[in-house]
Amino acid sequence: MSNTTPQASVLVISSLVASSQVGGRVTNQVLNAASIRPVFVPTVVLGRHPGLGAPGGGPAPTDLMASTLDGVRANGVLDRADAIFTGYFHNPDQVRLAAGLIAETRAQRPECLVMVDPILGDGAADGGDEGLYVSAETARAIRDELIPLASVITPNRFELAWLSRSEIKTSEDAVKAARGLAPVVMCTSAPAALNQVSVICVTQDDAFSAYMPRIDPAPYGTGDVFAASALVERLTGARWRDAAARGMARISHVLDETRLAGDARDLLLTAQTLQTPLRAPALRRVGAQRPAWVMGLDGCKAGWAAVMVDLNGIEAPRRAVFEQFQDAYDWGAQVIAVDMPIGFEAAASDPPGRACERLARQRLGPRRSSIFPSPLRIALSASDYEQANQLNRAAGGPGLSKQAYHLFAKIREIDDVMTPDLSRGVVFETHPELTFTELSGEPALHRKKTREGREERLALLVAQGLPEALFEPHPFKAGLCAPDDLIDAGLCVVTAMRIAGGEAVRLPDDPPEDGRGLLMALHA
Repeated sequence: MSNTTPQASVLVISSLVASSQVGGRVTNQVLNAASIRPVFVPTVVLGRHPGLGAPGGGPAPTDLMASTLDGVRANGVLDRADAIFTGYFHNPDQVRLAAGLIAETRAQRPECLVMVDPILGDGAADGGDEGLYVSAETARAIRDELIPLASVITPNRFELAWLSRSEIKTSEDAVKAARGLAPVVMCTSAPAALNQVSVICVTQDDAFSAYMPRIDPAPYGTGDVFAASALVERLTGARWRDAAARGMARISHVLDETRLAGDARDLLLTAQTLQTPLRAPALRRVGAQRPAWVMGLDGCKAGWAAVMVDLNGIEAPRRAVFEQFQDAYDWGAQVIAVDMPIGFEAAASDPPGRACERLARQRLGPRRSSIFPSPLRIALSASDYEQANQLNRAAGGPGLSKQAYHLFAKIREIDDVMTPDLSRGVVFETHPELTFTELSGEPALHRKKTREGREERLALLVAQGLPEALFEPHPFKAGLCAPDDLIDAGLCVVTAMRIAGGEAVRLPDDPPEDGRGLLMALHA
């Protein structure tokens, strides 16, 4: 998991079980390990998990819980919490107290994330009441009063079936059941092969699944680890489907460490276990029958460095070097994001330069010089550097650097292929440094050709779900495709993924066309 700022905080409303690694105790440990401050309001105080025998303790009285929440409110927690997380509730009155507090918060701060882990029961996923281990009244209160306020819910397979009043036998059943319950549903213990467990992340437009080997018997608390880990990943910038995959990876790691420690009853939750960087399992779009490729391209000495990603997760990511842009285009990717200008002004503007470049430089700060001024279209017809300079100046533009002129051959390759329709739906201009800045929140600290610069960019690519082995060790001769060229192509394919998912930033919002009808926009 990536650490976030110490100021981040989450209001946690769940169980406190003194001697078992479950419930709110687990949630707090996961949040603390990521330097996120939990504010914990217990719904019950128990001595141990009820599955181990008489738990001792009991529920927080309604008036005591209401008074506690009043104190939390008076202390300004609701004014600054990044998220509210709810877990176990003992009775409907507790649910209504939490729902009222969440509704109040969302009315004032709609951006506050609300994660509901609907802890209802376990059993056959047929939608019936037999597997409930809370009262039916409590379950109905969670379904009817709390779920409608949630940004994301994390039910197990039984709970999803109960909440949706449907039977779940297949992944497609789970997706159908999840739609409409909440904006995002992460279903754990989803349908999978006998030797696997699955999580399915369902949004309004998409659904992805990830798998890990089944471990039986598993200690109590794995669902708590998953929900809290996915929340941390989301708060530190991950897409929901990536947050789900990384939450599953965290469970797998915790179970491995627990098994090695030799105690099958309680999860081993140390700071090291919760902070170890992990490789998330592959994600696959539910129901997909064929790959859906996107491509990132960056110019290199041999032609074009390319990284390709199958959005459906059927095929593993690939890398290649293409001799010509036409070759890369003919490969058949649905979206191509390329680090090269697309669309050119006919004459100098005021202020000078394309609007997309001016806006990008403002965001890049110390990395602004990495975006070269694009030539005016007339200059592309030049046969040598001196003529290009003359033509650019004659049209009112500035002189051109030799570095910018050396890009002309590749610019022409793209320009020869481009049409107005392609510039709106297939081939998009991007810039690796802009993508890095957009995703990390600040420009890269180091130049890309340095060891430190490679490491920070590679870390971001891995965080975005690309395998490190795609880039390290570098697979091509450096004289033909340099290591930073492939890293830049990786950043470009991340932009292509964001474009395909409707998540990309476009500069400017309403881009102008050039004289050929090509959009002049940068994407990240």
